Amino acid sequence: MVKNIMNLSKKQFHRKKLKSLVFACLAPWVPSLNVLAQSSQPTNTNSLSTAVMDYPSRTVKWICPSSTGAGTDAAARIFSQVASDTWKQSCIVDNRSGASGMIGLEMLSAAPPDGYTLGLVATSQLISGVLKQKFMFDEKKDFTPISLLATVPLVLVTSKASGLKTLNELITFAKTNPNKLNYSSGGSGGHTHLAMEVFLSKLGLKVAHVPYKGSGLAVADLVAGHVQLSFATPAAISGFVKDGRLNALAVASDTPSELIAGVPTLQQLGVLGVSSDAWYGLFAPANMPSELVKKISTSLISASKTLQVKEKLIANGMEPLLSTPLEFTQFLEREKSKWVSITKNIGFNHEG
Repeated sequence: MVKNIMNLSKKQFHRKKLKSLVFACLAPWVPSLNVLAQSSQPTNTNSLSTAVMDYPSRTVKWICPSSTGAGTDAAARIFSQVASDTWKQSCIVDNRSGASGMIGLEMLSAAPPDGYTLGLVATSQLISGVLKQKFMFDEKKDFTPISLLATVPLVLVTSKASGLKTLNELITFAKTNPNKLNYSSGGSGGHTHLAMEVFLSKLGLKVAHVPYKGSGLAVADLVAGHVQLSFATPAAISGFVKDGRLNALAVASDTPSELIAGVPTLQQLGVLGVSSDAWYGLFAPANMPSELVKKISTSLISASKTLQVKEKLIANGMEPLLSTPLEFTQFLEREKSKWVSITKNIGFNHEG
């Protein structure tokens, strides 16, 4: 033994001595540490169950990736109020506009998946995120889909100054006068822009595009007669249609909408393959526990079936269409494929 110690360097000797001392100190605690390690997994499971059962126990933030007064903002406020009334807990809307909605989506994506940060997202944000290849709306990577909440039809409208009161008049004029008409949109690469390009492509029409920074400005210049046609939501144009300043020609939906009664669909008028409803859906950060996703979705679907909620949605230009998380996930896959295909077919390249 003495010989072995003599053969060790001074540094090795002290290291070996310290190791023996640490082991001696820890030895009495090893059984307790093993028990603690074995019991840690059930404790975590129980904590998750308790968190889901107690949810929400504090204020829930709803990120809205648009400015106040926009359609997405209206949807966020209606459904956050439904959630607040149902959960008996405060739900606040946090507007985070900018960069085509990417600022709000980045905040949502970075939030912890505990249910206390949710996001109300619209078609335009999905289109922008997918085309920029920034967000693919993957529940394993970017977001957790909770429920599709409502849809909004797009209406093809012309200005009073254009003198074009029917779809046939519009088609005939555009075919004989290529690029003599202008159409407005809420921005390049946005929903109304791409919907119009699909419509024009199907009919072989050439109409010049005038993009605006927002749908409100696009409709305002349409009413003023600076442009001749556009796609817009019923909430944005119904008042102008009623007073005669705009003409509603057709709805770009599979079926007629009670939001703009008496206006036929493009399909009914013989234009096939142009169905482009807008929609609003609720998302959470990626990897949120399935039990919590189910609780949020189930409670919102049940609470939103009341006549009071339906009437409020219709008054704000929306039609309720609630879905389960699985249905919403499948819907998103179809939407992503659809918009990627559309942009490829019309030769659109998203910049930025």
